Amino acid sequence: MTIVVGALLGAAMGGGAFGAVLGWRGVPLAPGARALRSPSQRQCGPDAPILRLGAAAAGGAIAIGATGWLAAGLVAAVAGLAMPTMLRAKADRDQEVERLGALATWVEMVRDTVGAASGLTEALKATAVSAPTAVRAPVKQLAARAEREPLPDALAKFAGEMDHPVTDTIAVTLGLASANHGGSLQEALAEIAKSTRQEVSMRLRIETSRARQFTSARFIASIVAVFSVGMVVFSRPYLAPFDTMTGQVALVVIGGLFVGSGIALVKMSRFCRPPRILDLARIPTAPTPTDRSQP
Repeated sequence: MTIVVGALLGAAMGGGAFGAVLGWRGVPLAPGARALRSPSQRQCGPDAPILRLGAAAAGGAIAIGATGWLAAGLVAAVAGLAMPTMLRAKADRDQEVERLGALATWVEMVRDTVGAASGLTEALKATAVSAPTAVRAPVKQLAARAEREPLPDALAKFAGEMDHPVTDTIAVTLGLASANHGGSLQEALAEIAKSTRQEVSMRLRIETSRARQFTSARFIASIVAVFSVGMVVFSRPYLAPFDTMTGQVALVVIGGLFVGSGIALVKMSRFCRPPRILDLARIPTAPTPTDRSQP
């Protein structure tokens, strides 16, 4: 049994060190991947899968080494697997609000530039340099594409890179305006900016109302973690009941409920996006005449 535990600890420590190095350096995106992804789709950085595995392996190894309980290692591994997402939840929500505010500001800039008797392509080029930082890179790519390919294609790529319903609405509005040579573009852009800013204001109010709950949850988690470590280090005889099989099962249940509550809190704090109108990959295709004829 000692040899098996030693082998598991060695493998976990090695995997944790390897995962930590790769997680720190980052994992490059595959060729053809989107340049800008939403927080839930990020493949590198603090929420990378390799970093999750490294944190899980390191947490499990440390817990088993400190307590000698496989149940504690399992709970710590699950907590390490979910920890990057829980730590980045607030930052992801703030980034989403920042992107929405930046989109609203850029839309207003396009509206004002078009109103100054400039063409739509010229307006995109003029606003690319002074666009808000959160959306400047994709807006610059949009302006560059608009000069060398049809505007609807450039707008579709822009919407795909941003991967947000508001961007889809902007792309459709600008595409229709380019096909209809203006029309009521300024009024449409003003409505988009207004509705986007209203959504930003709503999210900020919700975040303010949730601040007390999140602070209480972090405080409770910190107290429990410090108390648990203190009991393991200074009062190990008090934890003797957990050395039995029944104690191990109870530890898994208690730890699972505790970690599960943290994961549930993070999931409940996420905002549900409406479906994208330009997400063609999720739109079912109509059956062809050949398909209708088949039984």
